[in-house]
Amino acid sequence: MKKTIILSFIIISVSAVCQTNVVSKIPLVDTTFSVKLTGSFFIERKQFVGQQYYNQDWSKGDILLNTGEKLTDILLKYNGLYDELIWLNTFNYGIFKLDKPAIKEFWLKTGNGSAHHFKQLKIYTTLDSIQNTFAELLINNKVSLFAQRKIEIQGLQYVTVNKVRQKYDNLVATPVYYFKLPLNQYISLEKPNRKKVLSLFPENKKAITKIINDNRLNLKRESDLVRLVELINENQLFSK
Repeated sequence: MKKTIILSFIIISVSAVCQTNVVSKIPLVDTTFSVKLTGSFFIERKQFVGQQYYNQDWSKGDILLNTGEKLTDILLKYNGLYDELIWLNTFNYGIFKLDKPAIKEFWLKTGNGSAHHFKQLKIYTTLDSIQNTFAELLINNKVSLFAQRKIEIQGLQYVTVNKVRQKYDNLVATPVYYFKLPLNQYISLEKPNRKKVLSLFPENKKAITKIINDNRLNLKRESDLVRLVELINENQLFSK
């Protein structure tokens, strides 16, 4: 009875808090399942035009923790605006932002039996700076390709709600792609096109140009970018 009262108080307190992302730590529930996940309460800010999630509806998913433990078939969303994994706790219907350092990989399952596979990447942005980000694994080979499902605020729009004109931030999907090379080097690419891709690989420019031309690839399309990396691996352009 005491646990029920405490949990009810926590839920009431959270609902009374104004729109902020983190309000409290996940309460410890007396089950083996729940104590494996750590994070903070997440209150979704909704004054946006556009979507802040990669998957708009809750998806069944799996999480591989850095401890080696794996949780299966829990309800997840990936928030591209904050680069955070969000969990719906079906025991108390609390919504939590999970601690990123604890998560090694996760999978968002689709209705057709497949899944979107995300890994946490550690990208060296400068000599002294490391960026930790979740990115979807698109190709896993000698040359791998990842996509960070980034969403940004770009400008604003005014929306009339109940006859009141309000300001809303405009959300735009701005994916960032990462090529992982054989020596564990990551090369980032934003707004991909032919010229940018060729500039990333000057030593293989001639061979990659031939692949693009022979297969009529439009590298502004993600599907063609994926196909290019498949063909780079098939042709063993990076053999070391």
